[in-house]
Amino acid sequence: MDPTVLTAIVTALVGGAAGEVGKSAWTSLVTLARNRFGNDSGEVAALEAATGDSSEEITGILVDRAEADPAFAEELAAWTQETAKVVRQSHDVSNTIAGEATIHGTVIQAGDVFGSINLGPR
Repeated sequence: MDPTVLTAIVTALVGGAAGEVGKSAWTSLVTLARNRFGNDSGEVAALEAATGDSSEEITGILVDRAEADPAFAEELAAWTQETAKVVRQSHDVSNTIAGEATIHGTVIQAGDVFGSINLGPR
């Protein structure tokens, strides 16, 4: 399992990606952690308190647990693989500048961006 992919998925889901399907995927991750570590575990608490700023922290917790628990590693890898499909399918992007548009400056057209966009000095 690639931690970078897991971080991207966690970030997308915490950010509301994939709508109801994304919420369902997130709930399944929380359930996976709850079943494996118990309701009062740090893993479940971290997932339930997740924000966009905590994605890397959550990924670190999950990866650490996966390294210590081969059965959890298999379950998490399967979840990651399935959820990656959902996130990719739900993020078709269409960017359009049309008609009588007048552009002054830089235009960035993109789908999900996980990280910074830096165009440098003008």
